[in-house]
Amino acid sequence: MRQMYRIETYGLRYADFARQRELFALRDNGDIEIIGELGYDPVDEEIFYCRKSMQEGVNLPYDKILVCGDSLRPVTDSFPANAWNKTELLDDFVKPYHVETERQQVTILRELVEASDEEISNRDWLSSRLYRYGFFPFFKLAKNPQAGVHFSTSGILQVPDEFVDFCLALSKVKCEKAIEIGVARGGSSYVMAALLYRNNPNMTYKMVDIVDNLVHFEETRGIIPSLEKCIPHTSEDFKGQQYDFCFIDADHSYEGVMADWQNVGRYAKMCVFHDIYAHEYDAENGGTVRGWQEIKAEMSGSTIREYTKYPDKWMGIGVVEHD
Repeated sequence: MRQMYRIETYGLRYADFARQRELFALRDNGDIEIIGELGYDPVDEEIFYCRKSMQEGVNLPYDKILVCGDSLRPVTDSFPANAWNKTELLDDFVKPYHVETERQQVTILRELVEASDEEISNRDWLSSRLYRYGFFPFFKLAKNPQAGVHFSTSGILQVPDEFVDFCLALSKVKCEKAIEIGVARGGSSYVMAALLYRNNPNMTYKMVDIVDNLVHFEETRGIIPSLEKCIPHTSEDFKGQQYDFCFIDADHSYEGVMADWQNVGRYAKMCVFHDIYAHEYDAENGGTVRGWQEIKAEMSGSTIREYTKYPDKWMGIGVVEHD
């Protein structure tokens, strides 16, 4: 059984969402217990509700103090001498966990590719693999974690059960040509590509983005040779090309969504959109929500499906299939 560390944070700010997510992921996975918050800004909203003075903090039974900054010094100069050897940068502390998660992801991708028909069509089997693969710790998910779900900032940027249900349907699809517009770190991309590759090892899966943030791409391509990295590119570079499967999750402004739809989505046999109820983008001329509603109206004669745990509120996956 691996160690669970009792940790205290130092210098965590409410606006530092990236480090907050790292801590929520570690906590939800059972890797840490947060017993104190030191060096906080008193005007900040509380995060883990265990604020302590420095004197109180160093007297707690902690294993590590994790400094939320870019350098230990001059911060640790004010620490008592007995705290120095238990102090570490949060950014360094999380690195082994990312390595472990990414190694686990590669293993699970291989399991998906090699799965039997019975296994891949079993929701319990599929969900157990995707839960272990890992999901991004969005605060809405991480503050009320779902049992069995592994959280990682290298994980899938989706709502777990929405994505499982969508993948269960995708596992039955056979296609020759696939394209994804907006792949981020490749979390969900690799899973979708694995499911499609399993049904047709001769298919191609283009991964399109403007910046290369992909993790373990070469190792994953060893399992899924169909992957093609098309970075830096946008949907404009593939305008009018026909694909059997298209996944759109790039520019979330209304103009961005509609450009990706007009360039490639409308020509695909199956076009899938993420964030169809992401109202946080409403300020961008209606964002993804407006775009999805207009596309649904335009394609009213086609088969349309939605996968959403938070209807009309957050995220959601929308599918348009040409009949």
